[in-house]
Amino acid sequence: MTHFWLRDEDRATERRTALTPKNAKILLDAGFIITVEKSEKRAFPDMDYEAIGCNLVSSRSWVSAPAGVTLLGLKELREDPVRLTHPMIHFAHIYKDQTGWETEMKRFTDGGGQLYDIEFLTNDDGRRVAAFGYWAGWMGAALGAWRVLERRAGEDNLTKGVSVFEDQAGIVQTLKALAAKSDTKMPRAVVIGAKGRSGSGAVECLKSIGFKVTEWDKEETQNLDRDTLMSHELLVNCVLMFGPGLLLANKEHLSAPTSKMQVISDVSCDPFSDFNPLPVYSEPTSWTDPLVKVAINGDGVPVEVTAIDNLPSLLPKSASIEFSDQFVEALKSYPDGAPWINGLSVFNKIREKSGL
Repeated sequence: MTHFWLRDEDRATERRTALTPKNAKILLDAGFIITVEKSEKRAFPDMDYEAIGCNLVSSRSWVSAPAGVTLLGLKELREDPVRLTHPMIHFAHIYKDQTGWETEMKRFTDGGGQLYDIEFLTNDDGRRVAAFGYWAGWMGAALGAWRVLERRAGEDNLTKGVSVFEDQAGIVQTLKALAAKSDTKMPRAVVIGAKGRSGSGAVECLKSIGFKVTEWDKEETQNLDRDTLMSHELLVNCVLMFGPGLLLANKEHLSAPTSKMQVISDVSCDPFSDFNPLPVYSEPTSWTDPLVKVAINGDGVPVEVTAIDNLPSLLPKSASIEFSDQFVEALKSYPDGAPWINGLSVFNKIREKSGL
């Protein structure tokens, strides 16, 4: 009988969950055992899990969970314990040579555990079983638009930090009100990867506010017209690179005499990868410091980057509901379904690559 153990997330700002109470009930009814760690930050209260029959345990008690348990979470782990002995399901961000990937892989090889990285759980047609892409794109575009519009209005609130928003409608209302504070022409925005999940979310967000949006995907970036790219005030990057081949902009491009760029929202947020198409910043920004200045454009205006790596957690409940609804069918097929076979195959390849 499969036993899933839902972790409390280590990151203080991570309020999302991979398994909502509704979908935990689906698994329980299918014969799974579900243990849930108590959490003071999860978007769904502990009592909702307890009410449907989940066993509640203390936060981070997974470190001493019995053998045979599979640990379910979302984001990467703290550095302790140094040995990971269980099968684990989460986004680990170590499969594309990110900084520290070998150290993280060593934790699994030393402990005998296995990693099912959610980003690499695919069906046999190659499609991912679940993703937060839409919400990452939507929220990333919202933050980028927010900064462009508040700068246009002579305000400076986003530099003070961001916190959880209740719903999309409230954000749209706030940004429309901010846009109305200036009677100048609305800024121009370009979304890279507009046909993907993240890109569609970004485009939808920007259009709901009133931006004119240039939508680029593979066709437009194969022979990149950088002058046109730099003629926009806002760039939202939703392309996650798995190999070399795309450079959107470096600091020299941003500082070119014709550059109008003011804000870049890097939804893909992969600064530790050699394949980062925006090599203008060195680490993700944060909820407390969401912006970093990286250049001065051709008009003498600062160019800022926002690159928060858990954007959907700013709308945690909505994002969790959609993700969990996508994910539950794959969880029902654990451990013998195609996503898990494919995910374990990727883990084994990376482990072999590490030489550990």
